[in-house]
Amino acid sequence: MSSEASNEEIRAELIRLLESPTWRIVKSARDAACPILQAAGQRPTDWAILEYITDLLRTDFPFHPIPLGEPPGSVGIGYVMNNTDGRGLYIKVKIERDRADGVVGVVVLSFHISKHPKG
Repeated sequence: MSSEASNEEIRAELIRLLESPTWRIVKSARDAACPILQAAGQRPTDWAILEYITDLLRTDFPFHPIPLGEPPGSVGIGYVMNNTDGRGLYIKVKIERDRADGVVGVVVLSFHISKHPKG
């Protein structure tokens, strides 16, 4: 995916990667997601996290790019969805590429209630 990819292209790639076996969820995101999912009446599983994010993307929930690392952008671009549940749920994902062998995957970096919710 080029750096000039449209939001629609990025959305499609995120959905494809979330539905493939090339995803991972960082421990802090998984730990924060468990009580959120339980409060919503869902089982706190990796699949529930992936399905929640995929459903948002399929329904055209807005997201925006955010530079990651210090200096900003040094470790790539993440994609953020704010206030996804109307109560401040913040989700951040990143598309990862391995330049050595071309492997592409998606990483769930954040899935938590924001201290500063935005619409």
